[in-house]
Amino acid sequence: MMSSPQKEIIDMASERRMPTEIHYGMPVYVESRRLPELPRRPSEIRDEGVPEGRWLLAGAARVDITPSGPVTMRGFQPRQSTGIHTRLYVRALVLDNGEDSLAILSWEKLVLYGFEEIAKIRSEIHERTGIPVQNILINATHTHSGCEGPFHEASVEAVTQAWKSRRKARIGIGSKMIYGIGSNRRLPDGRGLWGCSQPNPEAVMDNECGVIRVEDEHRNIIAVAFNYACHPTVLGGDNTLLSGDYAGISMTEIERQLGGEAVALFLQGCAGDVGTHTFRRSRTPPEAERLGRRLANKVLGILQHIDVTRWVRLGGKKRMIELPQKQPNKTVPKTIPPITGEKTIKNEIQALVIDDAVILAVGSAEAYVEIGLRIKEASPFKHTFVLAYSNGPWLGYLPSPHGYAVNDPDAKETPFAPQAPQVLIDEALKLVNEMYQG
Repeated sequence: MMSSPQKEIIDMASERRMPTEIHYGMPVYVESRRLPELPRRPSEIRDEGVPEGRWLLAGAARVDITPSGPVTMRGFQPRQSTGIHTRLYVRALVLDNGEDSLAILSWEKLVLYGFEEIAKIRSEIHERTGIPVQNILINATHTHSGCEGPFHEASVEAVTQAWKSRRKARIGIGSKMIYGIGSNRRLPDGRGLWGCSQPNPEAVMDNECGVIRVEDEHRNIIAVAFNYACHPTVLGGDNTLLSGDYAGISMTEIERQLGGEAVALFLQGCAGDVGTHTFRRSRTPPEAERLGRRLANKVLGILQHIDVTRWVRLGGKKRMIELPQKQPNKTVPKTIPPITGEKTIKNEIQALVIDDAVILAVGSAEAYVEIGLRIKEASPFKHTFVLAYSNGPWLGYLPSPHGYAVNDPDAKETPFAPQAPQVLIDEALKLVNEMYQG
């Protein structure tokens, strides 16, 4: 039976004509946006129109970076680890169509490195493989139960292994709205929700889970890359076990169920104001495992309906942009290094094209979910997957225009000016359209 607080929220949402449904016993925000439909039948090979003799080559690898002893954990507040809940990895996928190539990396880490260090990693990968530096994308899962480690070395090793393991492959892309993992953790008036089993159906949410299926010529899965937006913070600040949280658990579970040498890569979306508070029952390892398995099963459910083809076009482009900064504030932490002066903050955006899909990394700030949604809604591509936490240092939170309008706590603390989200959206769409026309 539904509790009275939940019923009141549903009644309130109904009065305001909010798109609300019940999932896993909780009222949730449901988008009106329509996604390309997946076939109801199982995945099929669709090689029609592919030039004779053309094959995509693909490879994937993962490198374990779990420390052997106690380390300082990163996320919430620094604290000493006392053990290991799940092992931590750097995972890589490489694609090569004979004309162009690209690499995608997923780090089980809170945030990445500075621009100079990212440039060095890309340069070393290019030297080892020939993959153009503008086609190398690095994304952090944003687990709050991770640590520092040899991510530089592991990234070069993972991509090199993946490159050496390339073989004939087919690829397909699809997505579906999923529920039961994340929802907006900001009420419409800007107040935050931080507990468990807290519904928030009136706040916008990106429910799309995008999936890339890569298989060999014998239909064995090489890799699964999946994009979803939600903070991996089932485990709280009192947790002292190293863990990839629900995101890391979902990758491991997918790999376990697929078997063989399959590698799964979680790609974190615009999760600045998205968390698991609605669907988590507690902040414990078993609960992280429960939600991680739930996400894994949803990804696998999408995967089995994605058609594949043996050759697709590939491409990539990146550029550094400058986002408006608030007036200099001496209270802003000095750990935000890319501030270029008193008016702007450097931020890298990147677009990778795979057939009729674009993977768009909007930078390394914690972008709010509305930013990703507005880009998706205006993108000309059939599939648009938007990533934050990518290719650079932590820049702080980047609230949505609504976040600034209601003056939520992140809007008060962020170094970005209120104009910044619109500038980012405009620049991102400019890049997306360039790639589409190209």
